[in-house]
Amino acid sequence: MKENQCHIDGCKNHAEYKAPLSPDKLDTYIWFCYDHIKEYNKKWNYFSNMSADQIEEFIENDVIGHRKTKKIGTYSADYVEKVEKIMDSLNSSYLGVDKNNLNPNLYSSKYLNALAVLGINDKNASIEEIKSSFKKIVKELHPDTVGNDKDKTEKLTKVLDSYKTLKEYYGQFKRPINK
Repeated sequence: MKENQCHIDGCKNHAEYKAPLSPDKLDTYIWFCYDHIKEYNKKWNYFSNMSADQIEEFIENDVIGHRKTKKIGTYSADYVEKVEKIMDSLNSSYLGVDKNNLNPNLYSSKYLNALAVLGINDKNASIEEIKSSFKKIVKELHPDTVGNDKDKTEKLTKVLDSYKTLKEYYGQFKRPINK
């Protein structure tokens, strides 16, 4: 058979399409013309020589890309020690993690911005401090006090939105962080 000739005996057509030789030899190709590749593909069944259990195993392994994995909890003590060493080498204060209780000490930008709008610099401000600051600013910006000043009205809207954000945050978590 010539190199660019269809694999099917008696076919003299030019072979432009390659297909795997068999499910066991996926890296070995045979070449077909257009008509015969269509026939070959219709008959092709990757699972034809597999039992139902083998097919099930194939499907399960397909989820992980047929890569080897370890079962959870089978890591050696050496592996755990290496991971702990890496974690210790990281600056835990940079990560915002308290190593004693492993609760995140991270604040959302929405929370921090809301505090800033209320003029509060302490990330751990209590709800009482927030309420006090809110009341003071609202008194200063209230339309009864400043009239129809558009800038003050916009600032009041930001203050109200920020206070709402902080109330939601405190309502959801009781405190901004767990200490």
